[in-house]
Amino acid sequence: MTDLGELLDPVRRQVIDLKDALLHARYRYDGLDLILEGVADPKVRGAAQEIFAVAGEKMNAVDDLLDELYRELSDLDRKLETLDRKA
Repeated sequence: MTDLGELLDPVRRQVIDLKDALLHARYRYDGLDLILEGVADPKVRGAAQEIFAVAGEKMNAVDDLLDELYRELSDLDRKLETLDRKA
């Protein structure tokens, strides 16, 4: 029979890969934000700041969801190990 914990490991690695991809997206986001700070038109700068604020909130929300998913997967793995030891 396949160890259920082994089935969780690839999912946890995917969560880690997603967090890494999100981190790289955040770097690009920060770079673009710096570039747009140099725009002379205050309306464009203001609109860009609003968009970046919302995007930042969304990235933080996704990051938090990924953290929670990782914790739940780890918790499930520990529970499976406990059940396996009792069996």
